[in-house]
Amino acid sequence: MKLRQKNYLISTLFVAAVLDICMLFLTLPNIFTTFSTLKTHAIGEEKALALAIDELFEKTDAEKRQTVLRGFALFGDGDTSFSVGIGDEQWIGTEPAPAALEPGQIVWTSENGRYALSLADRLSDGSWLRFRADVTDAIRRLQRQTYGAILLCTALCFAVAAALYGMSVRINSPIDRLAHELRTPLTVIRGYAELLERAKLTPEQQHSAASYIVTESQRLGDISQKLLTMSDARDRAYSPERLDLRELTDHLKQTYPTLETTIEWEKITADRALMLSMLGNLIGNAVKASPPDAPVQLIAKPGEITVVDHGKGMNAEQLAYVNDPSRAKNPSIRSGLGVPLCHEIASLHHAMLKFTSEEGKGTTATVRFSR
Repeated sequence: MKLRQKNYLISTLFVAAVLDICMLFLTLPNIFTTFSTLKTHAIGEEKALALAIDELFEKTDAEKRQTVLRGFALFGDGDTSFSVGIGDEQWIGTEPAPAALEPGQIVWTSENGRYALSLADRLSDGSWLRFRADVTDAIRRLQRQTYGAILLCTALCFAVAAALYGMSVRINSPIDRLAHELRTPLTVIRGYAELLERAKLTPEQQHSAASYIVTESQRLGDISQKLLTMSDARDRAYSPERLDLRELTDHLKQTYPTLETTIEWEKITADRALMLSMLGNLIGNAVKASPPDAPVQLIAKPGEITVVDHGKGMNAEQLAYVNDPSRAKNPSIRSGLGVPLCHEIASLHHAMLKFTSEEGKGTTATVRFSR
C-alpha cells in the first residue's frame, strides 16, 4: 500500500470515529428519554398494583390475605412479575425481583441477554412488594436504533471517502502518467545535448543530433498535452492521421539500438504521439527484460504489431496483471504506469493488447487492430 493510500485510510478512519462519537452524543437524549419513560411506566404499574393489593387487604382479614393474593397470580401481560411477603417470608410470587431489594430502591438488571427494571415498595400492612418489569424489547430496539445510526454514519463516511479518493486518483492519474512518459524523451534529449557539448562532430552529425533534440522536444510537448487530457476528454486527445510505420520504427531505433524490425504493414491510421508512447513502452519493457545487447523484435503485419523479446519472461501472476492491470490482486507485482497506459492507448485506437510469456523464454506483446 502506498503512503498516500495509507494516509488516506488513516484519515478516513479518524473522521469516521469522530463522526460516530458525534452521532452517539446526538442519540444520548433519545437514550435518556427511553430509560426515563421505561422507569416512569414501571413505577406507575407498581403503584397501581400496590394500591390494588392494599384495597384488597382492607377488605379481608390477615388470615385470608394469602388466599386473596393468589388471585393475582396471573397479573400482568408476561412482561411483569411480582412477589409479596413480610420479613423473610414470601407469601406469593412469580419470578420475583432480587430478594435483596429494599423498599424504595429501583435497580436495572441484566441476565442471560434479558433486561429488567426492578423496584420495591412497602404495603399499608407492613408487608413488602417487589416488582419486576421486563424491558428487553425496548432496550434491544434502542440498541438497534443506536447501532444503526452509527453504522449508517460510518457507511456514509466511507462512501464519501471512496468518492473523494476516486476523484483524487482521477486528478493525479494524468500527472503520474506524464511523469512516467517524460523519462524517455528527456533521456534522449539529454543524451544528444551531452553529445553536442562534449564530442567533436561533423556538421552533418551536429545537424542530426539537433534534429533529434527538436523532434523529441516536440514529442514531449505533444504527449504531455495528450496525457493530461486523456482522462477527461478521450476523443479530443485522439488525433488520428496516416502514419508510416517504417518512419516510426526508425525513430524508435534511435532510442533503442537493439530493436530489429520487420515491416509488412507500412501505413497505419493512428495518433502519432500516442502510438510512439505505446510502442516505446512495449519496446522499453522488452529491453529491460532482455540480457544486455540482446535484440528485441518488432513485427508489423496488416492489422497487427508484435514486440518480441527473449528475456526472463513472466510468471502466471505477472502475466495476469499485464493482460488486465485493473484486476491485479497483488499490488507488489505492479511496475509503473506503462502497461496500463498501453492498454488505454490500444483501446483508444480500437485495438486489443495481449501478452504471452513463459519464464526463461521471453515475452510477446501483440496489438491487434479491429479497424
